[in-house]
Amino acid sequence: MKNKYTMTTDLKALEVYLGSATIIAFDFETVPHEQWKGTGDAALDPHKAHIVGISLSVLEGTGIYIPLCHENSVNAESKFIFNFLKNRVFENPKVLKIAHNLCFEAKFLMNQGIVLALPVYDTMAAAQMTLKDDNHFRRLGDAGLKTLASEIFKISLPGFNETVGEKSFGDLDPNDQKTIDYACADADMTLRLYHALNRWFEKNIPSHEALIRTLESPVALFVAAMEDRGFLVNEPAMIKAGKVAETNLNRLKKNLETAGSRLINIGANAATNDFKDYLFKDWGLPVLKQTDTGKPSVDAEALNLTIDYCEIHHPEILGFLRDVMVYRGLSKLHKTYIIGLMAKINAVTGAIHTRFFQLGTETGRFSSQTPNCQNLPASETHGIQVRDFFVARPGHSLVALDYSQIELRIGAWFTKDSKMLEVYQEGGDIHAQTTAAIYNIPLAEARDKTHPDYKLRRTVAKNINFGIFYGLYPKGLQRILKLKADLTLGIEACEAMIFNIHLAYPGLSPWQFMVKETAGYVETVDSALGRRRCLAGINAPDDGLQSHYERAALNHPIQGTAADILKLAMVRLLPGLSSRPFIHPLLTVHDEIVFEVENDSIEEAVTWLKTVMEENPFDGFDVPIVTEVSTGQAYGSLKLWVGAVGPQ
Repeated sequence: MKNKYTMTTDLKALEVYLGSATIIAFDFETVPHEQWKGTGDAALDPHKAHIVGISLSVLEGTGIYIPLCHENSVNAESKFIFNFLKNRVFENPKVLKIAHNLCFEAKFLMNQGIVLALPVYDTMAAAQMTLKDDNHFRRLGDAGLKTLASEIFKISLPGFNETVGEKSFGDLDPNDQKTIDYACADADMTLRLYHALNRWFEKNIPSHEALIRTLESPVALFVAAMEDRGFLVNEPAMIKAGKVAETNLNRLKKNLETAGSRLINIGANAATNDFKDYLFKDWGLPVLKQTDTGKPSVDAEALNLTIDYCEIHHPEILGFLRDVMVYRGLSKLHKTYIIGLMAKINAVTGAIHTRFFQLGTETGRFSSQTPNCQNLPASETHGIQVRDFFVARPGHSLVALDYSQIELRIGAWFTKDSKMLEVYQEGGDIHAQTTAAIYNIPLAEARDKTHPDYKLRRTVAKNINFGIFYGLYPKGLQRILKLKADLTLGIEACEAMIFNIHLAYPGLSPWQFMVKETAGYVETVDSALGRRRCLAGINAPDDGLQSHYERAALNHPIQGTAADILKLAMVRLLPGLSSRPFIHPLLTVHDEIVFEVENDSIEEAVTWLKTVMEENPFDGFDVPIVTEVSTGQAYGSLKLWVGAVGPQ
């Protein structure tokens, strides 16, 4: 059947095409503002670009394109078009708005003063929640519109370069059928995908269709708000820190290069062949790890192994090796978190606009790129607090809400362990409870902050708690405690701690056994969410592979449910944000959301945000949810919120 793709500049013709449709797919063509032409991906940045045309589709095989600002051509009057579509489509609660990469379109609409109203549907997110084969869900790279059109409909869509060439889309003639076909095909394919993917969900994983409609698609609007606002950065502070880091790097490098009996070529990251020769030939140290090609490795793990060896056999070189670790750490800090972050500052806004991926992990947790703001160092490193580069705008403060012990609370709910549930339902201290269990001491002693062993015991208990549901093994616990608490324990001591944990929380082992016996996949809460993860190797004959999938099986229900609870909160927050323009979401990291709030409205904002985020996430979840609130001007120096009447 031949597609019916048309172009119009007439508002009446657009009205006729849309008719009474309540399911409408749409897509934008964007071009850079004049001053940003020819500068990388400016056409994808709503602060540097604008919508040149809009395509819509209400019936498969059809589409209509409305040119708004093509060069040397007759265009529709954008003011009237946007006003009409705002009321008829974009802010109409009776219309399901469908887009492929909904966040992108939502950001461009925000810059037109239009906020997409629910219901919405993101076909890109939906595609990522369908199976590519029997054992793997589609990744983002498998969810492009052209890829899906070819794979599902056997239709080859024209490429952008093939259509536009060296020009921008705004240079094309909107009367040319080639231009019309390119624009309309995107909206048409999006509509076709909507129907095709929902048929797939109905046949295969119905819970994922509900997740897309009620969770992932609305969350895309919250993501759009974060990405569009961006996080303001203190560029002068970054420049100053960069100079200090460069000075220290040069000093460290010089010291390392002249540390031996000859000049050592250290290079930018202490990984040169000359550095290897110095260790393995000059000093005769053993090669404790090799690369895939069989050459000596000097990566972080290899260097740590070498340090452990030299503590016994060559303590005289320990200072050099530890300085190498410092040099590498500072080099990474300088390259990634100073130079790298400065390169991502938006010239228009002065902010960093990280790109969030709401399905960036198999558990449903967020990831982010360009830059990655999910792993900013939480504490001061090499004398530099990276998070303090991120600041509130004048007249505003940062307000961060972090779900307290959310994975432990979810784990208590999943295991139905009476002791864990009692601790949370009565507002008790789970770390004290675990301390008492693993050390076999009275609870009162575990709570006694004046006890000389209080801090160490609690650190151990915390590290055990945060791995308690995921199948702790003696060697793994031994390694964790050495890394996190600088505590060296024998295997027998670790075995005793694990035994005591299972004795104290008898609901733990049965739940772990049940989950590991799963047949090929595991899900978050079936009755409410049902986010599935495939576990192809859960019954693999290889012990290492089976162990990996068993840990994934234990991890997914808890971390996946934590991700869902955070996203459910985002969806609940959405309607209220539109009526509270003094609150702007900026960032999410794990179980935390960071907002920027006008100073005069902090008390009101905190009260509302805390209330919404602590609502019961779904029926049957009977563990109290608590958020910890912190505020301040710089992200790395937030202080616990105690209200307007007290110190902050």
